Amino acid sequence: MLAALKSERVVDMSDMEMQLEAAPQENREGRPYLGSVAFYKHVILFFVFLLFVLLTGTVIFFSAHYVSLKKDYAAVCEEYRTVSQERDDYKKQFAAAAAESGRVLKDETSKTDVVRGDFSIPFHADPEDWRYLLINEAHPLNPEYTVKLAPTRNGQFVDQRIVYQLEKMIDDAAKEGYSLIICSSYRDYERQNELQKESISQYMDKGLSYHDAFFRVKRTLALTGTSEHHTGLSVDIVGEDYQCLDEEQAKRPEAIWLAEHCAEYGFVVRYDRGKEDITGMDYESWHFRYVGKEAAAFMEEYDLCLEEFSDMVEFFHRPDESE
Repeated sequence: MLAALKSERVVDMSDMEMQLEAAPQENREGRPYLGSVAFYKHVILFFVFLLFVLLTGTVIFFSAHYVSLKKDYAAVCEEYRTVSQERDDYKKQFAAAAAESGRVLKDETSKTDVVRGDFSIPFHADPEDWRYLLINEAHPLNPEYTVKLAPTRNGQFVDQRIVYQLEKMIDDAAKEGYSLIICSSYRDYERQNELQKESISQYMDKGLSYHDAFFRVKRTLALTGTSEHHTGLSVDIVGEDYQCLDEEQAKRPEAIWLAEHCAEYGFVVRYDRGKEDITGMDYESWHFRYVGKEAAAFMEEYDLCLEEFSDMVEFFHRPDESE
């Protein structure tokens, strides 16, 4: 009797276990997971987690980028201070050398030659003359500077005071068989900013850091506010047959003609070969700056860049402390 009861209980337990096992299957078949409350809970949790990961990653990325940019900015500021200091040292050395040689200022009238011993400028050279305006990293352009522009060849604009000599130079080159075009002239601050950002981005795409890209660019593209193109006194000129702004440009016959004759029209090669340490810019055979015929001839004769000529003009107009 007891054995029979135990047997019935075992059978009942087995039936209950089978029913319990079957129940979830029936539940799953009757209520599929996809579309269930649990499913939507899991979806929500997944997207919350994904959003958290994205936000965290973004914060980490921009924090690291900010630190990197901050370091680059500090390096740029330090470089600028170094350049400015070197520039000041150069001017002091120039003044000291001139003083030691015992040169005496003999500027008898405002329109006579300026002479100081064995150094002289054979024409009246006023430091405030618009033609001698010096623009570089150490001498950024006054933000309030204004220029009256006039159109010139192929849609370019320059200071209206240089149009005649500029176009005469291009016309005379054409008579000699050289077809020239102005590929760049006046640029405002906004355009200079765009070019600077584009150039830096191109170098960064090649794997350079912002710091390295920045300093690579500023050797060939002046920083906004320090570009001569802001003045309308500078133009980039190339031949129609070869318009690449590279080292090969200087070997072109039209570039050679320009270098030999530009002074006749009041222009100089602004960033000449061998003057890189003074100008802070790489050699650019295509970049011409108007300084007037007298200054251009003088600078060509004595192999002076605008920085050197500007220093001479300032020094010769400085009152002689010995008097």
